[in-house]
Amino acid sequence: MSPVQSLKKILLLLLGLLSLTTLIGCVTKSNRFGIVFIEINNGATDIYRIPDNTPDKIEQLTFTPTVGEGVLLVSKNGDKIILGTGPTELSAKPSDLAVEELHRIYFLDTPSKKLKDITDMFTSPPTITPPMQVADWSPDQKQFVFITYETGLGIMDFDGTNRKDVSIPSLGEIPNIKHIKWSPNGKKLALTRGVVGIDQQLQNPGDALLVYDLESEKLTQLADYETNCFSSPVWSPTSQQIAATCSYILPYTESPAPDTIRIFSTENPGQPYERLLLSPCKDPSWSPDGKQLAFVCDKGADQAGLFIINSDGNGIHEVKLGDLENPAVLKDPIWSPDGTQIIYVAGADSGHTNIYSIHPDGSNNHPLTNQEAFYSIVSVYPIP
Repeated sequence: MSPVQSLKKILLLLLGLLSLTTLIGCVTKSNRFGIVFIEINNGATDIYRIPDNTPDKIEQLTFTPTVGEGVLLVSKNGDKIILGTGPTELSAKPSDLAVEELHRIYFLDTPSKKLKDITDMFTSPPTITPPMQVADWSPDQKQFVFITYETGLGIMDFDGTNRKDVSIPSLGEIPNIKHIKWSPNGKKLALTRGVVGIDQQLQNPGDALLVYDLESEKLTQLADYETNCFSSPVWSPTSQQIAATCSYILPYTESPAPDTIRIFSTENPGQPYERLLLSPCKDPSWSPDGKQLAFVCDKGADQAGLFIINSDGNGIHEVKLGDLENPAVLKDPIWSPDGTQIIYVAGADSGHTNIYSIHPDGSNNHPLTNQEAFYSIVSVYPIP
């Protein structure tokens, strides 16, 4: 073999190794994701994150023993968080990052862990307490929608400019909006709302589910108040379906029906909106491609299970959790951005849980936290 031929073979081998290394790197990179969650431990509520789905890299983002964080909005890459605060039962001395005022709205820069009070951006007039409730980011992350007490909802740019108040039709009742979720295509808002006043609540005891078209300003009711879709609605990635946890309520009864996942179509005017019911189940989560739905079901005898179903209602099956099989508490399943894992919370009771990751086929189930506490997963985001 000539020196030239030998050199060509060496170069081809190196190129092959480089391509294989790049491919492996891409696969590894695609499986990387971050997790933002709330931990309540010994009464203290704070925000944490796992920046690279590795148990030994947990970061505490807030140190606020006198307040509780809630209603978190996390940006797509996890570097920005908007949060509301309220009081806790503790009176411990705040640390350097503590929020000293209660019922406020803050912007948290996760890399620097710095909090900025942005309450005045939402308060109109400034004397209203508590401030507005921030509800959701727009899909392009340039705007967010928030709940107001004057008109129903408002939309503004991230820097606080170009605020627009949107008046939601009342349909004959005094509205009380509780959740708002922006559709992935940016064209619609899904919202849940109850009514204000004892007389109104006796006639409409639960929360209705509605869709507001931002272009036509048309409001469509998908479920009435008795259906009581009390959870935050979850859009499918295609913006054509909404999943919500509901609990049917009859007036003057003390015990509501079991939690039921209801899936509604938003693209079939004049036809029944409801497409699928799963009971007693809760916490629906769409896969990134919109083809499957993960959720939690009550199996009785203080046992819960993790299930997956195809978006067309077929192929329902339980994801076996191995040594963690049938925990008493199981909640917050969220798919990883590439669809290869499901992140969830499980434990013996609500105050003694951990965060776990599992493949949809039930393999590689492992904990991502190692301290039992009350956990609530807020967001799972891709790492660029």
